[in-house]
Amino acid sequence: MKKSVLPFIFLLFSSLYLKAQTPLAKNVNILIPAAIQLKVFNALDTLLTHIGQGSLDPNEIEHNGSSLSMSIFKWFKGVENNGKEKELHFYKPQIINLFPVDKNQYYVSVAFINNNALRAIINVIADVSDNKITFSIPVYYLTRNWRTVKTGTITYHYCDYINLKRAKKFNQKNILIAKKLGLEPEKLDFYLCDNYQQILNLLGCAYDSESAGITNDGLGVDEGTIFSIMHNEDFSHDLFHYYAAKVRKNTRNSAAEEGVAYSWGNAYYTDQNGDMITQSQLVTVLKDYLQQHPGVSLLELFQKNPFIFYSQTKVRSLISSLICDEVERKKGSEGIKTLIDCGSGDDNYFASVNNLIGINPGNFNTRVMNLLIEYK
Repeated sequence: MKKSVLPFIFLLFSSLYLKAQTPLAKNVNILIPAAIQLKVFNALDTLLTHIGQGSLDPNEIEHNGSSLSMSIFKWFKGVENNGKEKELHFYKPQIINLFPVDKNQYYVSVAFINNNALRAIINVIADVSDNKITFSIPVYYLTRNWRTVKTGTITYHYCDYINLKRAKKFNQKNILIAKKLGLEPEKLDFYLCDNYQQILNLLGCAYDSESAGITNDGLGVDEGTIFSIMHNEDFSHDLFHYYAAKVRKNTRNSAAEEGVAYSWGNAYYTDQNGDMITQSQLVTVLKDYLQQHPGVSLLELFQKNPFIFYSQTKVRSLISSLICDEVERKKGSEGIKTLIDCGSGDDNYFASVNNLIGINPGNFNTRVMNLLIEYK
């Protein structure tokens, strides 16, 4: 699995206004009653203080979608700091917009600026009642007019179109992957997004200087919710990682998990046609590469992991997927569970693979080449 940059992006919000920090400036013409402004600002200050202290109160989160909002808010930490220079409170928070979007509901935008340098713009929804104010990420407001369709365990949310054939296949994968690992398939909400920037906007990040321009990425399963890669209905790569984390007890082994994710799911990214890149596509490319580079070491390819095809997919993960297929053929799902629970590092990976199916660095080139030749 390609590591999402979201955890870094959601270091963005932090405590905009802790009592020992720079006050939250207001740089906007707000045409709502001053009393409501004050309530929103005070509640936002309290929310962000709790975020900064790691003591987020569920009562501050809007009930609708509270689990996902809570998860995302926990990442809102540190944006005012200049990471490169290690300077605290470098970027100054300013409220740049506050306006009503529904009865007792307000859209709040905060920018982080130092002179002419814009670090980020973050949006939240504030729900105001007589007794309290609660907050949520903007996804539920921004997608309120989207269509929904349910296929088995998956509820899709989409703006314009959906590939139902692909959606039904993903539902089947959700059931199959869970059951192979001895788990009950979960019901998931799946948002079909055109690109990564749209995902960020739905989650409350209108702009981040560190992620500007990134498009071909997605957000895997978080609190029962998926945000797609480039509007593709199949996110089975990260779906496997989600379920795998529930069964393994040791630290994650990247080679093992990526191998199964490439095999049971896909290679995480889409091709030029918007389809998820599959194991079979990559096997064809690898075979062509080996024909053009006779004598190349498969073990060296595995260890050095160069880009030999699509710029975002990894030859190491593909080679591991062939090994994982052999583990499943010989040892079944229990063998896969043993492999992904082997602990981090290549030493643990090779020890487990050797124990399960006898592949080790000494015979790696021969055994893996045979797997490639026999691949169907």
